Amino acid sequence: MTVKKLGIIGGSFDPIHIGHLNSAEFVYKALGLDKVLFVPAYIAPHKIGMEFAAAEDRYRMTELAVEGCPYFEVSDVELKRSGVSYTYDTVLELKKQYPGYELYFIVGADSVPQLSTWHNIYGLLHEVTFVAVARPGYDKAFAKAREDFGGLGEEKILLLKMPELAVSSTDIRERVKNGAPVDGMVPEAVRDYILEKGLYR
Repeated sequence: MTVKKLGIIGGSFDPIHIGHLNSAEFVYKALGLDKVLFVPAYIAPHKIGMEFAAAEDRYRMTELAVEGCPYFEVSDVELKRSGVSYTYDTVLELKKQYPGYELYFIVGADSVPQLSTWHNIYGLLHEVTFVAVARPGYDKAFAKAREDFGGLGEEKILLLKMPELAVSSTDIRERVKNGAPVDGMVPEAVRDYILEKGLYR
């Protein structure tokens, strides 16, 4: 019996951009996933007080970004729970919703050195395989992070190298604020939503 594989990509998505979508697509193909679930955080623990757009707007932009892609879906599991969004709690909830799936949690390589600060990280490593999408220059930090977790790190933290795409949510918010175009950085539907709602002004 073939085990189904579910990719999970969480974040503030403030706003979601082409980099998030390309990473998800890259991991989807590289690991032969069945689907990728985008999970907008209600409040990300590392970004308390730093959200720029309301959770509902960030969720809607994520929906718009994945429209038309049959293997991308958006989950409101963290919005429904509200409060601070801990990945461990989200993963336990998703395991109930997707029984029989192997879970792969997609992160940027820059998140790997911080994994030791994540809530119940050892519990999390038992539940999911982390897939770090590498950016140039993160090899040493990645190797050290795997080492820190010992055998569990070797087994449950994968590194996938993909071409660098220089785009960030911070940069997009700054450009919108200054009236500069964000074409090609976010999907068109997301760009239109930002402008229509007057976000990041």
